[in-house]
Amino acid sequence: MSILNEVSNMFSVDVKQPPATEEEIKTLKSFSSIEVPLEYLELVRQATEIEIKVDNKMYIRIWSPSGCIEMNESYNIQTYMPNSLAIGDDEGGRALMYVTGNEGFGLYIAGFGDLDIDDAIKIAPSLQDLLVNDIGLDGCEHTLV
Repeated sequence: MSILNEVSNMFSVDVKQPPATEEEIKTLKSFSSIEVPLEYLELVRQATEIEIKVDNKMYIRIWSPSGCIEMNESYNIQTYMPNSLAIGDDEGGRALMYVTGNEGFGLYIAGFGDLDIDDAIKIAPSLQDLLVNDIGLDGCEHTLV
């Protein structure tokens, strides 16, 4: 079962584009300074440029593999946060990324204008935990909304 088919009722997938090609995925794997998590690869094999409404308060967008490369290069993300991979944004100036930060590996959020690992906030251990298990929404120290 895929993450898209299991999203909790706290989320709604409002927009999605066609899946990534295997060539796009291969290019992202070559580009990335970390091993691209399987959950992200499984997701983009189903859809890309996914816009997800979060608890009717905000949106997050999960980029395509080529969008990841473009945005990581445009904002020099690996220069400021080595061993990371931004995979999306909150449509409000913050990047959603996989990185090992102060609380271990997971999904962190950081402002595009403040790409400092010490300022990045861990919101969930994984995309699965965020979108399916609602970790990072409420009831924990750091939340997305």
